[in-house]
Amino acid sequence: MPLQRGSFGIEFDERQGFPYGKLWWAVLLIPVVALTALFFRGCRGGEAQTPFPDDPLTLERRDAPGQKEPRAPRPSIFRHFAQTRGLVASAEGGTKTQAAAAEAKEDKAAAALDARVPPIQKQSPEVRQLLQQIVAREAEDDLVGARSLYRILLVRKDAEEIRAFVERKIGELGTALILSDRPSPEKVKHRIAEGDLIGKLTKKYGNTQDYVLKANGIEKPESLRIGRELWVLKNPVFELTVFKKSGSAVLTLNGLFFKRYPVKAGKPENVPSGVYAVSGRSKRPVDLTDESDESAAKTRTAPGRLWISLTATGTTPEVRGLGLHGTWNEPTLGREVDAARLRFGQTDIMELYVFVPVGTVVNITE
Repeated sequence: MPLQRGSFGIEFDERQGFPYGKLWWAVLLIPVVALTALFFRGCRGGEAQTPFPDDPLTLERRDAPGQKEPRAPRPSIFRHFAQTRGLVASAEGGTKTQAAAAEAKEDKAAAALDARVPPIQKQSPEVRQLLQQIVAREAEDDLVGARSLYRILLVRKDAEEIRAFVERKIGELGTALILSDRPSPEKVKHRIAEGDLIGKLTKKYGNTQDYVLKANGIEKPESLRIGRELWVLKNPVFELTVFKKSGSAVLTLNGLFFKRYPVKAGKPENVPSGVYAVSGRSKRPVDLTDESDESAAKTRTAPGRLWISLTATGTTPEVRGLGLHGTWNEPTLGREVDAARLRFGQTDIMELYVFVPVGTVVNITE
């Protein structure tokens, strides 16, 4: 019986009331029951819903005749925690897999780069990054972009060790671009109209006839047809500089490096330094005294069939009979030959004959 403090001390309270003090255990029991029900009945009631109700594969299975969609298992809190842990592990595994894939991709790109670029003793991170970008551009068949990056490497002092490699690649890409049926900054398309002759086109765009035919796969000028589109170089400015001591010649196009060729000049008195210009282009017969078969010329130093004549300009003294020609005996390019003027390999002189028109500047320097 509860006690009550009164006027005469502590006395018994004869009134009977509800024992509110004993309800604390019921309040604590409610969350325990709720957690127990959640634990055994699952974290959500009812059947599991399809995560993507409009998924075509799900709809196809649902509408298929004679097939009953299996009842999804009722999720439990055990399964919920297990799935959550699995998702976390899967996410971590996916991150590791992506990182491993990215690392493998970088290793593959580095291996491809090492296989193509000669060994470098001192290589800056910037040069390495440019080379990797070039490999990616070439893999995407972006020759224009790859050539632009090679030109950046060409003027970097920290890429001097791979200069020969860079020059060779620029030459290969440049030749492939302007001689193929693909766009490049130096070229435009011309649609043949009535009255367009090959001579008129070469004069309008500053090309050689050989270039227009070769770049467009035409064997004869008579094959031109009205309405056909042709690739032409848009007023190109070629310039050739011959370095006699180093035995090389650099061809530039519109002021940019295009290609380097091996060359051999004759004696200094026969080929004085100065500024010259292409004054003529012709196809000469092989100069042999006893036989005229071209196979014999392969073992001799006689001029080849193609000849590009030079004329002195400005204060440069005139030299009679000076010109560019080819030779089948390319090993002699490293040796001085009295009868030679400016000798190129036969393949190189054929390429120059296609590129350089009359009027092209040719510098001859020590």
